[in-house]
Amino acid sequence: MNPDGSNVTRITRNSTADNFPTWSPDGSKIAFISTRDGDPDIYLMDADGSNVKQLTHNSDVDNFPEWSLDGTRITFASNRDGDYEVYMMDADGSNVAQLTRNSYTDAGPTWSPDGSRIAFASNRDGDIQIYVMNADGSNVAQLTHNSYMDAAPVWSPDGSGVAFVSDRDGDDEIYVMNPDGSNVTQLTHNSYADAAPAWAPDGSKITFSSDRDGDHEIYVMDVD
Repeated sequence: MNPDGSNVTRITRNSTADNFPTWSPDGSKIAFISTRDGDPDIYLMDADGSNVKQLTHNSDVDNFPEWSLDGTRITFASNRDGDYEVYMMDADGSNVAQLTRNSYTDAGPTWSPDGSRIAFASNRDGDIQIYVMNADGSNVAQLTHNSYMDAAPVWSPDGSGVAFVSDRDGDDEIYVMNPDGSNVTQLTHNSYADAAPAWAPDGSKITFSSDRDGDHEIYVMDVD
């Protein structure tokens, strides 16, 4: 759809579930999840829905695809080793590499704008918190530390902030923090569920989903 919500156009048509679309940096392609082969796998299509190509092929769950800023790589989460870990592959589905290895759940990876780091959510300390690591999986550092759920991290286009979802005030709200975990600021304040933040390319606005009108809809707000 257009950024103001107009001109909604359907681009996939099948009897299965297509979810989690994510634009390539140049806007020419969309990676997404589909169950059209029976299990959730990652697919790629042109921005108009044509030329669909399956990138991952396995009987497990591949989810949360995210492009690197140069458009050459895609990170994703998969439970192909028995629990959810973070993986990376080339944009054509080749050269799959496992980046995290533990007995916990690592999911929702997101690239820093310069491609050097990846933020993700994990329950490795008992609660779902946000972590960051180098793009090769090294130097894992925990960014948030509390007894609540912090998840769905996403870097700002200039790399100066990370937006995320937390239920630390009793329900899901949108927050932003510095890339080192400092200066946590709450952006939404209500009794409903606000989730799935995404930055505008110029960093001036954040889109998110909310059920504040009774069901989940897409909203946009200024970064403050």
